[in-house]
Parts: sequence; C-alpha cells; structure tokens
Amino acid sequence: MEFTTLQKINNLIKDLPDYLAEELLEYIEYLVYKFHKDEDLSDEQKRVILRGLEDIKYGRSHLNEITETE
Repeated sequence: MEFTTLQKINNLIKDLPDYLAEELLEYIEYLVYKFHKDEDLSDEQKRVILRGLEDIKYGRSHLNEITETE
C-alpha cells in the first residue's frame, strides 16, 4: 500500500469520534483475520471450496431444509 493511501486513512481516522474508531478497529481486525485465515488451508481444501462455490453459482447444489416435527 502506498504511503499516501495510509496517510489519507490516518487523517480520516483522526477525525472519527472514539466510538467509531473502536468500530473501525474491530473491522480492521476482522479484515486481517479474513485475509490470513485461508493461509492455513491446504491446496486440496482450497480446491474443494472453489468447486463448491462453482456448484452454487451454477445451480448444482441442493438446499436441505430442516423441518421441525411436532
């Protein structure tokens, strides 16, 4: 990331009220987690996930609804 982008972000953050800064921190922590969570997956696991996403995209999946019985 370019320094100017970080500088712009920093300037905007300085103007936030504390409660929004706390929310922003939580969101940034989530983004970092989301970015790094896939690093621990094996290539096979990533392949299976991508295949599943393709199946969903092209309607090759079925939704099994759980129904309550009385």
